[in-house]
Amino acid sequence: MAISLTPVRVGAVLLAVLLVGASTAPALAEHPAGGDGLSGVVQRSAFTQPNETLGHNIPDLTLSVDDAEVSCDFLTFYRATGDVDRWGYATSEVITERTGALSQYYQRGIVDCQERDGVWRMERRLVWDHLGGLGAEPHLRSEQPGLPLGPWGHRVSNVAVDGTPTGFLDFFTALGGLQAFGHPKSEARPDGVPGAMFNLGSAAPGVIRQYFQAAVFEYRPDRPERVHLRFLGDTARNARYPFDIHQAFESFRAAEPLAGGQTFAPEEISGVDALVAQYYADRDALVAFFHATGGSTWNRNDYWLSEAPLSAWYGVTIGAGRVVELDLSQNQLSGQIPSDIGRLTGLTDLDLFGNQLTGAIPPAIGDLDKVTRLSLWANQLSGSIPAELGDMESLAWVALGINELTGEIPPELGSLTTLTNMDFTLNQLSGPIPAELGQLPNVVWIGLWSNQLSGPIPVDLGNLTGLTHLDLDHNHLSGPIPAELGNLVNLDELWLRHNHLSGAIPAELGNLSRLTVLGLGHNQLTGEIPAELGRLENLVRVYLLGNQFSGCVPAGLVGIPRIDLDALGLPLCEAAEPADTEESMVATDA
Repeated sequence: MAISLTPVRVGAVLLAVLLVGASTAPALAEHPAGGDGLSGVVQRSAFTQPNETLGHNIPDLTLSVDDAEVSCDFLTFYRATGDVDRWGYATSEVITERTGALSQYYQRGIVDCQERDGVWRMERRLVWDHLGGLGAEPHLRSEQPGLPLGPWGHRVSNVAVDGTPTGFLDFFTALGGLQAFGHPKSEARPDGVPGAMFNLGSAAPGVIRQYFQAAVFEYRPDRPERVHLRFLGDTARNARYPFDIHQAFESFRAAEPLAGGQTFAPEEISGVDALVAQYYADRDALVAFFHATGGSTWNRNDYWLSEAPLSAWYGVTIGAGRVVELDLSQNQLSGQIPSDIGRLTGLTDLDLFGNQLTGAIPPAIGDLDKVTRLSLWANQLSGSIPAELGDMESLAWVALGINELTGEIPPELGSLTTLTNMDFTLNQLSGPIPAELGQLPNVVWIGLWSNQLSGPIPVDLGNLTGLTHLDLDHNHLSGPIPAELGNLVNLDELWLRHNHLSGAIPAELGNLSRLTVLGLGHNQLTGEIPAELGRLENLVRVYLLGNQFSGCVPAGLVGIPRIDLDALGLPLCEAAEPADTEESMVATDA
């Protein structure tokens, strides 16, 4: 909600900000989560869930305070002061924001349960005062009949100053009156009339507003429900927890229903200042990234380096006040990835695919232990893969393909227990495939084709029973095909072409009942083609050309749509119908 005030209001706005800061900062510093917070028993509770992302309890609680029982009846107060029409839906659970008090946020306000003058009371927070509405409009008075109320002499009336019927007094009375809204701070009038000091910005013709300590009424002639409440609760929450920092706390997320008799311990909300500082630290890291990668020449750099919230910066997604996603794919980035990237420790998704980034992948990227998806695919990156990638304990999807990476695959990657997809294709990686890759319990896709990898295929890869795709094409691998690959019962595609593999095809590959593609062409394989391969009913592509097989071709392979049997020059092990044989034996080696 945009709030604009006439110049005379500037001092009051600054005073309001100072008052809010002074009232909250000490509590945050002195009472971290897990301190001596209040807790109690649920007497009754209502749970509302207007949509799948918003669902909260409004409870009546009995607390034990200094050996006495105290009631904090949020639900009773909510219903007595206008229910959903007054407050909207709850946007938090009951929380502890400051010592000796409980609070709950709603779309249209905030309610506190706290001790005042020796008595525990339920009170609505004067939200409009906190948002800059201190003072009143003493020189703008109405001659319309109504209820004079409060120290500023304003009336709550069913008629605006210009004679427009509004129904404000009826609305005020029905939804809790003074207890719900506080005193009026203005008359019911259009914004911008002579003498008005409060202004919420432009409005359609005919809109009338009246300002109270805890809310703003609006009369909208173009709507069936003509009296409308501003959602000041959300605005106050966003002022206290800027940059969506409230999302960092469990109590502002959707909750499960509470039951009567259940013990309830409110979450103590603390550390907001630290989260704000972290937000600005993330901003500094993004600024360094911008300068290191030629930000001024990006295709899109909307709002970068501006004072706009980070959520407005192109490619940046914010969650709980942290940068959680950075997607600058295909955006004409150049230069090198700076080590400052490691300071964005809230990241869960980093996508720099399809740019012109050069230089090495900084080891600091290993500090991003919340990243689940890392894509540096299709750049011009060089140097080795940092061993520190093995520290990215949440990593599920890593794509470093189509770069100029050299050196060996770090064995430390075997510690990535959450990894599902690994794509290092089309690089210049050399050395052996680490046996440690056989320790990846959740991996389903490994692509290492078109590198310079050498040595044997580790038998440990046979441990990857969830693997569906294994592509080692176009390397310098040698030695036999491990029989242990027959343990990969979920394998859909096996590509081992254009290597230096030798020996016979293991009969155990006949266990791969889900296999659709078997690529063994252009190696140094010998011996007979195992009859067990003829039992693989899901095969649609088989490539065997470029080896030194002997014997005959299993008849079960004949009906496969794409196969290179005819180029092998081997007879069938069993006779088949000439028409079938002629139709199916087509050389399609790729």
